[in-house]
Amino acid sequence: KLSPDVMRVRLALDSREPIAYYAGQYINILLEDGAKRSFSFATAPGAAEDIELHIRLIAGGRFTTHVFEGMRVGDRLRCEGPLGSFFLREDSDKPMIFVAGSTGFAPVKSMLEYAFARSMKRRMLLYWGVRRLQDLYLGDLPRQWAREHENFTFVPVLSEPAPEDGLTGRTGLVHEAILADYPDLSNHQIYA
Repeated sequence: KLSPDVMRVRLALDSREPIAYYAGQYINILLEDGAKRSFSFATAPGAAEDIELHIRLIAGGRFTTHVFEGMRVGDRLRCEGPLGSFFLREDSDKPMIFVAGSTGFAPVKSMLEYAFARSMKRRMLLYWGVRRLQDLYLGDLPRQWAREHENFTFVPVLSEPAPEDGLTGRTGLVHEAILADYPDLSNHQIYA
C-alpha cells in the first residue's frame, strides 16, 4: 500500500521477454468473464523486469476490491497490451508540462523516469493535483527529482487541504494552477 487507497502492484512476466512499450502507455488486465481493467505502466521502459501498476481502490469496484482484499503474492493475472497513444514525444524542444490527478501520476512517472534516463535537457514541470496531502502517495519521489534535475519542477496542488496538512503551497484545481502560471500554453507540450 502506498496510501490508504492506492496499491503498488508488481507483475512478474511468465515469459523471459520484456514487454516493449512507450513511456505512458497502459495494459488491460483481463478478468475471468472477459471484462477489462486498464492501468498505466508506472515505470520507464527497460527500467525494471517487473511491470509496476498503481491501483486506486474504487468503492464497490470488482477488481480493485480484489486487489486490496484478496490478491496475494503469486496470484496469476492475464493481460493484454501495451496499448494507447499517450506517450512521451521526443521530436520537440518545447518545455513539457505534465498534469496528473491521483493515480494519473503512474503514466507521468513512467514518462519522467524515461526522460531522466535519456538525460533530456528540456524543461519539465509536474503539476500533481490531489485532494489532501496524504493523496500524494509518492510525493517524496518528485521532490527528489527536483533536487536531482535542475530542469525539473514539481508543483503539488491540493483541492481540499486539511488544516493538519500544513501546506503552504498551491490549493484549488490543478488545471487552474497551470493556467494561472501559464495563461498561454502554445509554447509547451502538455501531457495530461
